[in-house]
Amino acid sequence: MTDQITRFEERGAREDHARDRVDPPDPAPETTARAPDAPPADAPPPGAGEGRRREVPEPEHPEPAAPPADTPAAEAPPSHEGTGEPAAQPAADPRARTRRRRLLLFLGLSVVLLAAAFAAYYFLYAVHYASTDDAFIDGKIVRVSAETSGVLFDVSVTENQRVEPGTVLARIDPRQANAQRDVAAAQLSQSRAALKVADAQVGEAQATLDARRSAQNAAEVAAKNTSDTADRYESLAHRSGNLAISQQDIEDARSTADQAAADLAEAKGATAEAEAAVVGATAQQEQAAAEVKAAEAQLADAEVTVDFLSVQSRIAGHVAQVAVNDGSYVAPGNQLMAIVPDDLYVTANFKETQLEGIEPGAPVDIRIDAFPDVDFKGHVDSIQHGAGQAFAILPAQNATGNFVKVVQRVPVKIVIDSPSIADYPVGPGMSVVPTVHLGS
Repeated sequence: MTDQITRFEERGAREDHARDRVDPPDPAPETTARAPDAPPADAPPPGAGEGRRREVPEPEHPEPAAPPADTPAAEAPPSHEGTGEPAAQPAADPRARTRRRRLLLFLGLSVVLLAAAFAAYYFLYAVHYASTDDAFIDGKIVRVSAETSGVLFDVSVTENQRVEPGTVLARIDPRQANAQRDVAAAQLSQSRAALKVADAQVGEAQATLDARRSAQNAAEVAAKNTSDTADRYESLAHRSGNLAISQQDIEDARSTADQAAADLAEAKGATAEAEAAVVGATAQQEQAAAEVKAAEAQLADAEVTVDFLSVQSRIAGHVAQVAVNDGSYVAPGNQLMAIVPDDLYVTANFKETQLEGIEPGAPVDIRIDAFPDVDFKGHVDSIQHGAGQAFAILPAQNATGNFVKVVQRVPVKIVIDSPSIADYPVGPGMSVVPTVHLGS
């Protein structure tokens, strides 16, 4: 209470001081009429001998009385327009200051408690879980391309259509391919006929060779016998006293032996010719057989081309990015469309500092941004043996210059177990937030 009285007195003194500076007191008006009992004008004022004291007239507006000590100051400070001095501020309420102090203390304690709770939660979470938002749905997208040239006349699928293995996606005009297949079939028939002729020629040449070899064998026997007979006649003629063998017999025997030797030589020549004929016929047979094989390959290729006229799906999935229409001309290698497989998985790029505790088979909680209310479950399938930047087209070269260490990221393959991802419109490239249970 004493402090309030003192503040009110100080404020009253400041108001008086400010009022005196702004509004000085007006001098008392002079009157021409003098009261009968008034002293003359040149008479000294009474009490002049007590000192030179100036009487100050009372202001026109009396000073307001100070409020009671137990009443708080509520009026606004007086305005001092034109003086340049700020108005006096009222004294602050102690209760307001107490409330403000308590509010600041409460806010400070709340911030400290929230920070401590967040730190404790983060510490406990980081010990048992590893999570990253650098993760995406991935899969082995199949690019469907034409395997033969031609004009499309039936594109039988549309965007996002479900297909199964063997589903016909498009067809190519078959007329040209069918004509090429017919030509290949005709060439194969001709080659097979030529092979049969070659086989017959080989048989004839072989039979001739066999006959020539038989004749050669007979000639060899005849030559040997006649030569032995001539040699015996000559031996008997040279013996003394043997007059049974005449000179004519010896000459006839020798002549017969010479003829037999000539026949043997001719037989050998005929055999050699027959052997050469067999070799020639065999070569023609092999050539004809090779032509048959070539014709068979051409026919097989033509049949494969006919089969390629019908473009079919090799996997189960959904059609995407159809780039052709009926009437489009395609060539081998031209991409027609893509098929997103049902066998999708998650590729999560974890920091290398997070890999401790991540093992194949560890359970994973998966949240797909497109379906935040669905709890997907999966497991770690494998961890790539190498950071992603090591497989870049232009890998970093840190051998020269200044080195700045950057935490690398390692791809981790995560397989989705349940629910079946085929029941949701999910495809490669969609954002995922996987959370791996460490040490499980």
